[in-house]
Amino acid sequence: MQLRYLLTLALFLPLLLEASHKWIITYAKGTSYTNQAYIVTDKWSLLSHEIEKRWGKGYDVIDIAQGYTQWVAVFSKHTGYKSQSYVTRRVWADFEDALVQKYEAGYTLIDLEYGDGIYVGLFAKGTDAKEPTYFTADYYDNLRTKVKKAWGKGYKIDFIRYYEGQWIAFVQKNAKTPQTLDAARTWGAFQRIIRQRWNDGYFLTDLHFGFDQWVGTFSKTKRYKSQSYDLSNKWSHLHALIRKRWKEGYQIVEITDGW
Repeated sequence: MQLRYLLTLALFLPLLLEASHKWIITYAKGTSYTNQAYIVTDKWSLLSHEIEKRWGKGYDVIDIAQGYTQWVAVFSKHTGYKSQSYVTRRVWADFEDALVQKYEAGYTLIDLEYGDGIYVGLFAKGTDAKEPTYFTADYYDNLRTKVKKAWGKGYKIDFIRYYEGQWIAFVQKNAKTPQTLDAARTWGAFQRIIRQRWNDGYFLTDLHFGFDQWVGTFSKTKRYKSQSYDLSNKWSHLHALIRKRWKEGYQIVEITDGW
């Protein structure tokens, strides 16, 4: 009887996990992006090959995401980037070394993802980044304290990630952009935060799920005129939604996954 139960659990657990997993696509109007496209694969090696092909066709990568065995990359034209590259490392300390080398070469980190045991850093030249830096924290409360100190020194949040037991906040000098940092344990609660921040004149400029909570950075930016988002546990359900948003004049600005 116990064996039958375990076999049943093994059969249905992947389906239960997929049902609770969420893909969140954040859109905005007012960006410079055009001719958007995206690629979904099950391996980084396949996605990296597609990235190289798209670069050859004049596209830039604006976002990379990994969740529930899938890798996703979003491509756009008219990003303002002069060139791009990516770096992969299996150990965070090694990635830090590569990060320094890229900064010295004039590149700025514009996205960071972790999946299949590797850190993937997406870099670009031609951004408006000033004095990029980052800090880490073990717990969200500690991260929030460090973020408040960074705001006090004239920094703004670029993006926040949570990998292998640590929060990582990438910030840059820019005291002219008012920001808030909010978190919620459930997506329903975070949706209420989004609506309130939109009412307050903020836009969601970064979203990440880590350590069992949704964490979002909201900014008063002139880059966006309006925002929206879609969610689904399956990419097959998102294709039609994305096409609909594009027809409405929205562009993808970020893809996030969580539970």
